[in-house]
Amino acid sequence: MANAATTAVPFGARWKLRISAIAWFLLSAGFLLGLPVLLDVSWLIVAALLVIALLLGLLVAWLLRLVFGGQRRQPFLISYIKAVLGTLFVFGIGLAIPIYYAAVYTDLKPLTVPQATLSNGKQTIVFQGMMHVGSEPFYKGVVYDLEKALTEGYVIYYEGVRGSPQGDQWFADTLAGGGDLSANYKMLSDVCGLKFQLDYFQMLAADMAAHPERHVAADVSTADMMHEYERLVAADPGFATRVQPAKADATATTKSSESISSLISLLDGSTAEQKRIAGYACRGFLTWALSGADAPSPLDPVLLDYRNRALADRIAKDTHQLIYITYGAEHLPGLLKDLQAIDPAWEIRSVKWQRVVEAPDDVTGQLAN
Repeated sequence: MANAATTAVPFGARWKLRISAIAWFLLSAGFLLGLPVLLDVSWLIVAALLVIALLLGLLVAWLLRLVFGGQRRQPFLISYIKAVLGTLFVFGIGLAIPIYYAAVYTDLKPLTVPQATLSNGKQTIVFQGMMHVGSEPFYKGVVYDLEKALTEGYVIYYEGVRGSPQGDQWFADTLAGGGDLSANYKMLSDVCGLKFQLDYFQMLAADMAAHPERHVAADVSTADMMHEYERLVAADPGFATRVQPAKADATATTKSSESISSLISLLDGSTAEQKRIAGYACRGFLTWALSGADAPSPLDPVLLDYRNRALADRIAKDTHQLIYITYGAEHLPGLLKDLQAIDPAWEIRSVKWQRVVEAPDDVTGQLAN
């Protein structure tokens, strides 16, 4: 009995062993879960992680033996092996977690837009919130609703700043950073595995040709926006100063689109697995970036407020009772406010929320022999 008491493992040591075993289990399980993702990206990443772990393992092992006496009671090789494995596991998990998180973020916090019905008792408006880039099911659903609306007698209002020889260059330099917005959105959709909205509106081309009166380019022109910008500068000299950072952001966006273009060129030679991983990361980042409330921009008086007023005025002058609007979702609050300024009877009768970004369907099967 006395001999058994002297050889028993102390209570504190037993808990250290248990905690250590749990920690190693979690690290190894996390690394094994992340390993397929890392290998899908490239086996070179795993090889690089192993080299880094072999090098850093020497430093980690030395520090552990310096701090913990228990480490010094075992051979240095054992400490080194454990340090290498621990470093490899931690770095591997650290690289895989963002990809996994991006993959589930679009499901945890889906990006949605409203389809709102507004009325003042005389006219009815269906406001379909839009995004320039989204998933195929979203755009197919929008096109289906538009075709149904056309059969019910609706006139379709489309967003899209109209080109003008007088204002195109100003628009590109001031609001688009010198770039082509449509080309930027198209590149973004390619990277994210999504679709560009204009590609799907081509499904309505036949009806547009047959019944052009039912399809209205309701937005202002680049010249209109330029004149409003100049009016605001003349009325408020501080406006031009406030918009300089926003103009710089537009230029930075164009430069980032050049980086996206380079990424697309790189992905052209990548494997299907690498494109899939890039799509997960891109969709997750896009959902995160667009889910939060945008801070007011100094350019909002031109980009939002002016265009909302112009749209509200067009609606007020339109003799059609049924109007279906496809505009960016951020225009809805301002448009409602401007409509109510013309006629206080305007109100939102109903709202349906639609999901914009989700992973593409990838369904396969096998034909029976």
